[in-house]
Amino acid sequence: MKKKTVKKLLALTLTMAMVFGIAACGSKETEAPAAEAPAAGEEETEAPAETGGAEEKIVIAGTLQDMSNEFMVMLKDAMDEKVKDYPNVDLQILDGEGSPEKQVSQIENFITQKVDAIILCPQDGTQLIPVVKEAVEAGIPVIMCSADIDEQVGQVLVGSNHKDAGIMQAEYVVDQLGGKGNIAYLRGPIGHFAEVQRFEGTEEIFAQNPDIKIVFDQTGEWDRDQGMSLMETWLQAGTQIDCVMSQNDEMVLGALTALEGANVSADILTCGMDAIPDALQAIEDGRLDATIFQDAKGQGSGALETAYKAASGEDVEPLVIPWALVTAENVAEYK
Repeated sequence: MKKKTVKKLLALTLTMAMVFGIAACGSKETEAPAAEAPAAGEEETEAPAETGGAEEKIVIAGTLQDMSNEFMVMLKDAMDEKVKDYPNVDLQILDGEGSPEKQVSQIENFITQKVDAIILCPQDGTQLIPVVKEAVEAGIPVIMCSADIDEQVGQVLVGSNHKDAGIMQAEYVVDQLGGKGNIAYLRGPIGHFAEVQRFEGTEEIFAQNPDIKIVFDQTGEWDRDQGMSLMETWLQAGTQIDCVMSQNDEMVLGALTALEGANVSADILTCGMDAIPDALQAIEDGRLDATIFQDAKGQGSGALETAYKAASGEDVEPLVIPWALVTAENVAEYK
């Protein structure tokens, strides 16, 4: 009996050993895919890259001419809205305060900080050439917004053809005056990219209409107060003025204040550029005759999108955004 008992115990032990052995083998087969998952599943290889991509910031820095100018504020607002589409972008837009020297310093700092892209609306087309070239040579894409510098050094422009604006404004004036009249002309800063091109367009049309005469021609530096001051001086000269043309809305709104103060606004055609909210309201109120719509939203958002693509390694091309004439007939569309 003892031998039989021993044999039974031995058989039982062997059986249990086999069961555990099979179980152990089964366990290894079950765990094998889990052990291979980090390598074979490749999720663990990709996950850190995805996490890193989400956390990695793209720094886009910019400087705009002068944030006391409403159009510059509109450009920045458009960028601030567009950047919401890019949660990994750190957008830093600075005020150039109307100083080319300040903008040069700001861009030099961007280069030192090794930002991923630069957006620039230059106050001066010549002084900023060397620093833009320096940025491009440092491998930092430079996207010009609304205005350009006077030399191509590798920058990409997102904006509107300013000569086209001058042509459009001049054609409107010639039509309204019947091809004959005296013009008081308000320019932006002399030599500025937009000032030069807008006047080229105006001059081209006026050359075809010799009975249109520019009797006053001076810069108001894009400024509303200077526009008013110049208009007051011109009115005192006693020369007949049939139309005030301005290269932006700020200056013509200042001139309009002077015209209204002298009770002659109803007799003089007034036309600006940019279609800022104050100008659109003045048209709706019957005070201002026309402006030329410059798409600040399209330019600002387009500049940011182009900067993002360039910072991400994509090839980018210039983006040209068209102008539009705004009068009382269509002002509601733009408000």
